[in-house]
Amino acid sequence: MKILKIFLFVLLFWLQYSLWLGKNGILDYIKIYKKVEMQKKNNEYLDMRNNQIILEINKFNHHLDKDKKKI
Repeated sequence: MKILKIFLFVLLFWLQYSLWLGKNGILDYIKIYKKVEMQKKNNEYLDMRNNQIILEINKFNHHLDKDKKKI
């Protein structure tokens, strides 16, 4: 019975180690989750900037069209 208790304790310890510190464990998940969130914020900023640039290009093209009609 004592050997079974030791075996179960070792098994529990190994499973917890794998869960928290092992490859693709919770700590890896947390690191990757934070990186994904940072990248989402960066993508939102870049989308906003791209939309501003597209707006400026459209305004520029619109003014060119007006100038061509005047000539």
